[in-house]
Amino acid sequence: MAIDLNTVKPVRDLIPPGVYRLEITVKRGGAGDGGWLRLAKNQRSLMLELECKVVGGDYAGKKVWDYITVEFDETDALHLPPIDPSKLENYRTSARMGLVKLRAIIDSAFALDPNDDSFVAKEKRKLASYGDLHGLEFYAQVEERPGRDSYGPSNTIDFVITPDLPDYPHADVAQFKRTLEQEMNDAIPDFSKPRH
Repeated sequence: MAIDLNTVKPVRDLIPPGVYRLEITVKRGGAGDGGWLRLAKNQRSLMLELECKVVGGDYAGKKVWDYITVEFDETDALHLPPIDPSKLENYRTSARMGLVKLRAIIDSAFALDPNDDSFVAKEKRKLASYGDLHGLEFYAQVEERPGRDSYGPSNTIDFVITPDLPDYPHADVAQFKRTLEQEMNDAIPDFSKPRH
């Protein structure tokens, strides 16, 4: 019996580019403090592996993976491979940019303005461990990355949406707030007149 698969529509695992609300699951890699980090192929970089699940909308439950380098070991330990001097600054930059991205995730999750240096904001940016990221929800611009090295196309987090950016979904509370002018224009009841 002949089987014609031309009428079967392929399942597309990718989500279209756009802003999504994502929930973090930290995948333990067995390295670093508490085993929360994953050792990179270069044997010196430590990164977070985040499984980010879309919350709400047509693509709820779909997942985007993100790997964020947060540390780089520059020591001269004998068990580590030598550092290529031409790549050292790239490794340092990767770890620095990873921490910038991590801070943006916290700012997005807690609706903190990146310029907020209040005590409350500073306390929310302190993590007891990388495990504190587990379950946090944040907003990000997701894009599609073309396939390469025998891997197909995939979704990637292009950048994190923080409250200072126009795409951050602020709750519209203005409609519930009355201005001082509105309050002052309200008629004051005249209790001197008899009430019927």
